[in-house]
Amino acid sequence: MKKITSLLLATIILSILTSCDQEPETKNILFILADDYGYNDMSFRNSSFYETINIDRLAKESMVFNNGYATSRVCSLSRASILSGKFTARHGITDWIGAATGKEWRKKRVKFLVSRL
Repeated sequence: MKKITSLLLATIILSILTSCDQEPETKNILFILADDYGYNDMSFRNSSFYETINIDRLAKESMVFNNGYATSRVCSLSRASILSGKFTARHGITDWIGAATGKEWRKKRVKFLVSRL
């Protein structure tokens, strides 16, 4: 039992000493946010319409995350979620910033419906 304990202690001490010499590797993260830009709208994703030369170079030299989702279909809500780290129900922004609320919303809605007649 003493041999196992001393072997375990020696392994722990050795791993601590070897990890102290190494400096932590730093990573850079570049987050690109663009409105109305689809998943396949970059040329490195085989788009023939847009030429994204610099983004193609970044994608080639780094890691690309393929799975993600937006917290909302409205850009203001998604941006607020990205900046706050909260879901839309938690940060309180439930409509696009600048949207009419309360009685103003009703006035604009009625005006819109009347204009469509």
